[in-house]
Amino acid sequence: MGSILAYRCSACDYATPHLNVGWGKAGRAAYWGGLAICPACKELGVVNLGETRAERRDRRCTRCNGPLKLIEDTGDTIPCPHCGAALRHATVGSWT
Repeated sequence: MGSILAYRCSACDYATPHLNVGWGKAGRAAYWGGLAICPACKELGVVNLGETRAERRDRRCTRCNGPLKLIEDTGDTIPCPHCGAALRHATVGSWT
């Protein structure tokens, strides 16, 4: 079962959309959502770690095409892309 996460900044009211992290009943081969951040534009999002295309290690930001950095722990300190303050995360629900 996967988790639905949302990140918010208490300093500037920035908020992410709901992010589907983990995998569902179909297993990791079908979809495996991994949290990632773009160091260039600070965009936070989810990448499908279950992708089988050849260049999957070279994941790129959809906003600026910069290389993405995977975030191993959802509790890691992530800076707000607007003001730099630490984002707070909350589990909104789960998905299967």
